[in-house]
Amino acid sequence: MGTQALKTKSYALVLAVALSLPSLAHAEDPAPGPASTTIDLKYWVEFAKQGNAAAQYGLGYRYANGQGVEQDDAQAVDWYRKAAEQGNAQAQYALAYMYASGRGVDADLKQANDWYLRGAQGGNADAQYAIGYSYANGRGTDVDNQGAVAWYQKSAAQGQAQAQYALGYMYANGLGVQEDKAIAFGWYRKAADQGRSDAQYALGYMYDNGQGTEEDQEQAVAWYRKSGDQGNAQGLYAVGYAYANGRGVGQSDAEAYSWYMKAAGKGRADAQYAVGYSLANGIGVDRDYRQALQWYRKAADQGRPDAQYAIGYLYANGRGVKVDDDSAVRWYRKAAEQGDARGQYALAYMYAGGRGVPTNYGKALEWYGKAAGQGHADAQYALGYMYENGQGTTADRAVAASWYRKAANQNNSQGEYALAYLYYQGAGVAKDYGQAAELFRKAADQGDARAEYGLGYLYYNGYGVPKDATAAADWFNKAAAKGLPEAQHGLGYMEANRDGPIKDLGPLGQGAAGGKDTGSMTGWAVFHLLMALVP
Repeated sequence: MGTQALKTKSYALVLAVALSLPSLAHAEDPAPGPASTTIDLKYWVEFAKQGNAAAQYGLGYRYANGQGVEQDDAQAVDWYRKAAEQGNAQAQYALAYMYASGRGVDADLKQANDWYLRGAQGGNADAQYAIGYSYANGRGTDVDNQGAVAWYQKSAAQGQAQAQYALGYMYANGLGVQEDKAIAFGWYRKAADQGRSDAQYALGYMYDNGQGTEEDQEQAVAWYRKSGDQGNAQGLYAVGYAYANGRGVGQSDAEAYSWYMKAAGKGRADAQYAVGYSLANGIGVDRDYRQALQWYRKAADQGRPDAQYAIGYLYANGRGVKVDDDSAVRWYRKAAEQGDARGQYALAYMYAGGRGVPTNYGKALEWYGKAAGQGHADAQYALGYMYENGQGTTADRAVAASWYRKAANQNNSQGEYALAYLYYQGAGVAKDYGQAAELFRKAADQGDARAEYGLGYLYYNGYGVPKDATAAADWFNKAAAKGLPEAQHGLGYMEANRDGPIKDLGPLGQGAAGGKDTGSMTGWAVFHLLMALVP
């Protein structure tokens, strides 16, 4: 593969998918509200024993929280139940909360939902939110998005911030209602104005992407910052992303790193990856492969395949650690098995080169195929090469040409060169010097020395382009300056033989520029895995 293909095109591109959609409302139900503490405990006990439901709730609350009595969840449940059975909606919610969390009773989501529903029907806003959440998420019951929306609306109308956020989420995603970003924006705003950090992030996301409102990067960052200032890891990461890409703020890698670090410290995996990436590439911070490895490992342990690939890369190349092909293969495999195209490509490369695993072209072909199927241009080129040379499969230049073409269509210089060479030969495709020249030029414009030589060769001989010795010499010189022996030979030939075609260089042979042994992966089959920018 060409060096450019594996290199990360820019820091912004690497993290382009990192800003995640707002998540569904947090699963934790709000704790039952406090009871009055201005009344002496002995009166709470007296009134409760007399059957006063409010006092029974209050006494349950004191036992649940150890206020004036020794904390005792079983006693709390007992008093909550007495009040709940009298129809006290606050106590019904509190009893449901204890069942849901397994405090003082065995956890029982069905019982929890039964009491949430009673409390909701009694008008308790928290209970309305909680039963809505159960319906939306199938918590102890079947999923019922329409039912969830109905209860969220009742709760949100009472100003319950979690319900307002949840209702925004349902409208934003068309769950139980027709999707309507503008309505979603309105509910997110209500919750954000009450200080909910998840809603503040969601509002920033809506401004960032022009959903339900005009796109406004500065407003997006302002809301991300409000969310981050409350310690919301998603908001912290989003501010870092904004600085990294100059979205709504002046671009600053140092600021981006600072915010990523804050989010990473709270355990956010994408931020941990971003910190690792920054350290590995010296972006906004001094390069430090050892530290990068530690942060990649934190993200990898949370299952991020890009971090798993990155760890494999560091082990394969001895960056911050000694070269360890066995470890590289292990981490590449973790990423590959999660469907990460770079991990699949890298694992195939290790099989093809016998690094960390016995050489196995069949396995290499399999993993190149998986990556190529996801549109990985370098894998498409590599797969074409294996078909052309019969490695792990029967040689088939027509199939090779189809894979080279897929890579070339993504501006992969090696795919362009390889397809051009097949057109030059008439192998797997009809011979067409014009197509060969066009593809050689595309690869040459990307600095591919072999393509520069090939284009020069066509100009010298007038194949597919007008015969032009001056143009030929220009292209030979570019390739020769990169150390390509064929081009140096061509220049020597031109100097010695001013007339006639070049006859003794061979028909664009691979020569020192490209042996066909994918076991060693040298020459034009080298995919420059070890020379690329750290992932």
